[in-house]
Amino acid sequence: MGENMGQEPYRIGIVDDDLMTLIGLRAVIVSQRSEFANNVEISWAVRSGCDAIDRCVNESTRPNMVLVDMCMDGDSGAFTCRRIRSYSAKMVIIAITSHSLNKYRNAAREAGAQALMDKADARGIRKCIYDYARGKEYIEASYETPLEAYRKIADGRNKNDGILSEKEKEVMNLCIRGMTSKEVAEKLGLSESTIKTHIRHTIVKLGVDNKLQAVQKWTEISQGIF
Repeated sequence: MGENMGQEPYRIGIVDDDLMTLIGLRAVIVSQRSEFANNVEISWAVRSGCDAIDRCVNESTRPNMVLVDMCMDGDSGAFTCRRIRSYSAKMVIIAITSHSLNKYRNAAREAGAQALMDKADARGIRKCIYDYARGKEYIEASYETPLEAYRKIADGRNKNDGILSEKEKEVMNLCIRGMTSKEVAEKLGLSESTIKTHIRHTIVKLGVDNKLQAVQKWTEISQGIF
């Protein structure tokens, strides 16, 4: 009898904007299950970083591990990883990519992931998942444990915390004047979705939970309260 028989299932979440990749990852995870990892289950697979964040924050849909594509349209993989990590000190985050690992290695580490893996490395991904399901950690060299990464982000020690780009500052300066995302977009000649992306990035960098808190904190920063 497997050592995990009778235990709670080890739940996996997947986010990748490519449907065929989601199908392929599902097949990779469930294939060749060993008796020592038969408690692994895929809780959900979504194509949006925002959807993944919502499911990771919600206790009823929160997985033990989430696989995050580092190159998605809309929200970046790094943003998604970092946002999830800011909510959880326990969840394992495995960043995945079909591009060169060197391209995203630093971004994945700074965003709180425990490893960056090639999507084509089916055996490696499966082994990583099953090791965690059996209670064996897989932390890539120079990466941090979930708790270490959480503390780093929560405490604002990451070198990028609180540092907004010039465009993000421009957007926030208009937001604190009471302008909506649509009004800011019209003012700057950008799309509303682009403005919302700038705001989401600002939320993470300022270490707050939503746009209202970001506006409040940026107002205080602008007035020299901090």
